[in-house]
Amino acid sequence: MRRVTFTSASAEKCQLIYGEGLLDKLPESLKILDSGLRKALGIKLKDEYLLPGGEHVKAIDRVFEIYQLIRTSPSKRLAAIGGGSIIDVVGFAASTHSYISELVVLPSTTVSQVMPALNGFSINFEFVKDLLHSEGLPSKVFVDSGLTYGSVAGSSMSEILFPLLVALSFDSRLFRYIHNHISSGSTVSEELWADIVYSASAAYTKAAGERKAAVGSEMAKAIQTASRLRTDYSTALIHGAISELSLARSYGLLTGSQESDFVSAVGMLWRKERSLRIDFSSLVDIVNNRGGIRINLPETSRDTSCLVMAGDFEKTVRERPWMGLGGL
Repeated sequence: MRRVTFTSASAEKCQLIYGEGLLDKLPESLKILDSGLRKALGIKLKDEYLLPGGEHVKAIDRVFEIYQLIRTSPSKRLAAIGGGSIIDVVGFAASTHSYISELVVLPSTTVSQVMPALNGFSINFEFVKDLLHSEGLPSKVFVDSGLTYGSVAGSSMSEILFPLLVALSFDSRLFRYIHNHISSGSTVSEELWADIVYSASAAYTKAAGERKAAVGSEMAKAIQTASRLRTDYSTALIHGAISELSLARSYGLLTGSQESDFVSAVGMLWRKERSLRIDFSSLVDIVNNRGGIRINLPETSRDTSCLVMAGDFEKTVRERPWMGLGGL
């Protein structure tokens, strides 16, 4: 069983634990579980409480709901089991309630496994993505790649794009390794998927310690706000990466071929039923109201990020009318 330790700026530590069947290894706790995951796995956990997944669960009303659960539970340990939205809302509640002494999480989606919650927890407010934030850190993150392998083994090879995006952002050697496998057209074995998830999350964990963010993550938040949270985060993240890379290219900030390799991989693997065209009018309005947007650059770039002023963003959008993933 592999482990990675993350240490925050405040010297708090989180241990990432990798393995199989980790759901059965969770400690005694009040377990808040994604209801969709419970149905998919056909399970019933001791001391469980169900919440729906998705962006709309990241609301202050749900935080108060969790506070009530904490008040009536004998356990001072809280577990979040599900995707990023469940982890965020449970983490926000745990980090803002003095009764909770420990938080453990078990991410169940590819994005939440390769981009673990290590820099605090955020919830949405008035349809604005991640407007409210609390500092906090899980004591343990249990990463079971078996929970996500079923998607990769089935018809959703697009799941491999998320570790590829993490590698584009933080580890060029890992990027080349994953991209070569994609290019070969080979199937992904369960063992290979476990290695990819481990390597990508380890690269992300190292970057999180340096407060670096993945390519596309800032634009993804703006896209979700522009859609009033109707766009799921994984879709917005890929859109955001394409948009940020397009901006970086227009400013001459990219070197090498990894950017074009990533875009071609998206065109090859992205599930068309998840495609949508970005409402750039709303997105431009949001960026204008903020005065600009900071985009993140790939690991091969000389800089880690770049501030794009609102006027430059709007001008670039008008001159280069991107069609989003619907045009791939």
